[in-house]
Amino acid sequence: MSRKRPPHRQKQAQQKELTDSATIKNGLVVVSYGAKQDVEDETGKVIRCSSRRKFGAVVCGDQVTWQPTHDNEGIIVEVLPRSTLLARPDDIGRDKPIAANISRIIIVCTVKALVDENYHLHHNLIDRYIVAAENLNITPVIVLNKYDLLANSELDKLNQDMQPYRNIGYQLIYTSTKQERGLEQLTQQLQDQTSVFVGESGVGKSSIIRSLLSDHEIRVGEVSASSGKGKHTTTSTTLYHLSSGGNLIDSPGVREFGLSKIEPVMLAYNFIEFRPYTNQCKFNNCIHKSEPQCAVKQAIKDGEIDQRRYDNYLAILTSLQEQAQTSPFQ
Repeated sequence: MSRKRPPHRQKQAQQKELTDSATIKNGLVVVSYGAKQDVEDETGKVIRCSSRRKFGAVVCGDQVTWQPTHDNEGIIVEVLPRSTLLARPDDIGRDKPIAANISRIIIVCTVKALVDENYHLHHNLIDRYIVAAENLNITPVIVLNKYDLLANSELDKLNQDMQPYRNIGYQLIYTSTKQERGLEQLTQQLQDQTSVFVGESGVGKSSIIRSLLSDHEIRVGEVSASSGKGKHTTTSTTLYHLSSGGNLIDSPGVREFGLSKIEPVMLAYNFIEFRPYTNQCKFNNCIHKSEPQCAVKQAIKDGEIDQRRYDNYLAILTSLQEQAQTSPFQ
């Protein structure tokens, strides 16, 4: 049996109610704090808003409609259809959205891996981000930051190490915020796009973003001396506008990046160099692991597909299969 609110509670509730439909406004979520969002209206003003549970997670980059409340805040009325949604599974397998309506994923790594034995280029993580991008039909761009630390011989090593990505058509940009190099090339990739920056903590995402956004103050953290891992300098995902056009989303650094549920056939498709060979396999349901007469494995033997990329494919395939077996949300 439901209980009526006392009169004073009813009055408080009415004061929080929305005004009439004429006040519905369009907005863009520029910061998400979970139950609260900062929404930018069409004039550029930012309003703190609440969202209803029925919408699920409202994330940075969402286009919404909202209404003012009587406390100088607002409430989100509708989340408009998304063109893309970048998400990763949480610890129990549920998708955790990161950003919406993005067209570029900027994968930031640090070349310090080549001069400090405590660091290494995390190729498996790079490939996970690339798979996420390809699965959403989003363009990935790989940024190798802090390359001013490299001697010429080390730069040659880096070029050789990353050549397989160039061979299959991915854009690589070397950046140095200290020398302000590579930033113009990166800006060209960001122009008129909505881009999300991803990568491990300590690789310099915030430093790059601060260099691109001279009119914003962005806190830059130090690398933890005790763990060697970067301290998180971004605690909430935030969208910034670029003066050259387009939007830039900064997300908290992640040391591991799980993938949402992707079927093995689609995983292979998201390794773009596999595509010319997948239809040549003996079996239509070939997952290019242990099947006989697999054209993908033959292409590896022939040097047409990079062995390291294939090894990362197998590692991702195994993780997805294990996730499917253990997740209660299948």
